[in-house]
Amino acid sequence: MPLQIPLLLIASILSLAFLRRAVPFALTNPCGFPAASWGWPERIFTSGLVLVFLALAVASAGQKSGKIDMGSLGASLVLYVALVLMVIGFLVFRDYDIRATFGLGVRGWTWRTVAGWLLMSLPLVYFVQSLTYAFSSPDQGPQAIVDFLLKNSGWQARAAVFGIAVIAAPVTEELIFRGCLYGVLRKSSGRMPAIVLSSIVFALIHGHLPSLPGLFLLAVGLALVYERCGTLWAPISMHAAFNGLTILAAIFLPDLPK
Repeated sequence: MPLQIPLLLIASILSLAFLRRAVPFALTNPCGFPAASWGWPERIFTSGLVLVFLALAVASAGQKSGKIDMGSLGASLVLYVALVLMVIGFLVFRDYDIRATFGLGVRGWTWRTVAGWLLMSLPLVYFVQSLTYAFSSPDQGPQAIVDFLLKNSGWQARAAVFGIAVIAAPVTEELIFRGCLYGVLRKSSGRMPAIVLSSIVFALIHGHLPSLPGLFLLAVGLALVYERCGTLWAPISMHAAFNGLTILAAIFLPDLPK
């Protein structure tokens, strides 16, 4: 830990040097941004979804991480699928073109762009998380799903966590928090307030105090890559890659803070 923080600090300073140029470029919307006309029904619907996530976070905040098992992971997967279907069903009912609303058909974005934003974001996220873990209570453990992974090394457990963290969670959370929440806030309050507010909410719904600052920075990066590429596929890919790296770190570097 003493060596890890200085190294991450150096990497973070280098990342900030790149971000100084990358952020203004992203905000010019070189690929355009989905121009969805969010009305009051969509705003109310999105607010309800966010409140559900916040309620789940509050309910699980006091729950010991050991309570997670294969059954609860299966229930989470069902919940994620149900939420995606509900959001898509509601928007289709409201005559929204899903591809156009979230820029799913946009060309011009590449994996290199997403990888670049991920590499610029990772040092800052990990540096802040290392600091918060260093100053948090000794009793504060890792996120529940990471704790489950550390205690269950079988392939079934790893496959379940991979399915949740790398596929289901990125698709569902990006659809709701970048696609809907950020889109609604961007339309009503402007781009910068939308980035900040949606990132705060995204951090809070995970219900894990030491991870809040790092998740906030990750969410800011996800919003910026959405702005840069103009398609929801970009933050979904970046989110999935971040979670995948977290899983690999939990398996091969279990002593690092999560």
